[in-house]
Amino acid sequence: MKIYIDESGLFDAYTKVDRVGKAWCTVGALTVPHFSEKQVQAALAELKRDLGIKPHEEIKNPRPSPDSPEFIRFLEKLKKAKCTLHAVTTNRFLFDDQKTEAHKQSQIAGRENYLKLVKPEMDSQSFMSLRQEADRIIQLIQESSIQEYNQIIFQSALVAFMLDKTLTFYSIHAPKELSRFSWVIDQKNREMKVFEILYLALMPPFVQVNFKREPRGIPVSAKNDYRYFIKNYGGSTPFSQMSQEELAERKKIYRMDYSEITSSMMSFDFHKLLDHDSKFDDSKTTLGLQVADLVISGLNRLLKGNVDDPARAAKVLGPLILNAPRIGLPSIPQLNFYEGTAFRSEVNYENLELLNREATPLYSEQFRSGFTDSYNQFMSRQVKPQTT
Repeated sequence: MKIYIDESGLFDAYTKVDRVGKAWCTVGALTVPHFSEKQVQAALAELKRDLGIKPHEEIKNPRPSPDSPEFIRFLEKLKKAKCTLHAVTTNRFLFDDQKTEAHKQSQIAGRENYLKLVKPEMDSQSFMSLRQEADRIIQLIQESSIQEYNQIIFQSALVAFMLDKTLTFYSIHAPKELSRFSWVIDQKNREMKVFEILYLALMPPFVQVNFKREPRGIPVSAKNDYRYFIKNYGGSTPFSQMSQEELAERKKIYRMDYSEITSSMMSFDFHKLLDHDSKFDDSKTTLGLQVADLVISGLNRLLKGNVDDPARAAKVLGPLILNAPRIGLPSIPQLNFYEGTAFRSEVNYENLELLNREATPLYSEQFRSGFTDSYNQFMSRQVKPQTT
């Protein structure tokens, strides 16, 4: 499948309280099954005809409102094509440039700490290679702007957030689509800049750490077929016991004891999944990115309240979105990456709540309840840090 990633809005701090309702920013991903690519392209072509846009032109300003008849027909075609929409969002009023700089420094410190932990167990040549890669990423973090860094963190969080839902959805509806993931990210400049280089360096380890630190809600039943995914990205079986060496390493690095849940976790090759087929493309020539841009900008437009009928727009966009495996975890989370999910009285969350209520129920309430209890129990237990 193709996974098209785009953003809508700016990713730096905003302080004008009287305009905070218009300060939403969102990163999103549209999954397009291989067998549906022509359907999706045809849906885009029809939308352009409806709007009087030439086939070779992008639909920019004005974009159609998500509650308009033309856009509703367009989204219905995406649903029939088994596309799914994933997003994380926030209001720029929650950004704090000083805290972003502090987060950058914490990322640098985390890499230095990791090097200290693993150095005693590595030969000098292997450690030197790891040291050089860490230095490269540290330099990129230091060179990145506030907006670039914020967006990179959000896009990495998006990939981590959507992976288990994507696996679950297509294991039911189109298992063969799990045999290949092709990530296509909207390119802002033709030349490779700090953003692109740093994103490709940060995103895979960010997602891997996220998956290793937290258990995932990936159901296994007669209707879930993970064979194609496991064949291309995993081991011989979907769920297998973790080795004692890996359990010990996780205790050391993440301070969590995974021994009780090891047989319920799915392991796979993150490098192959996220690095082998990930690229930046120009939306002018990539129709899938044009489709993603329309859907994600439509979602962000709804959050800003720039629609005549928010409830109708949410009912149209919502079914493309999948509910989350845990109770209390929104279908579209509002992310504040240096303080966790936060809510401020100055910000109106009504339209975000509308979207979350309209999401497609991928996970049953029984599964969500059981997984939430197990998740909370696991996350409440931390291994005490080792002392020397």
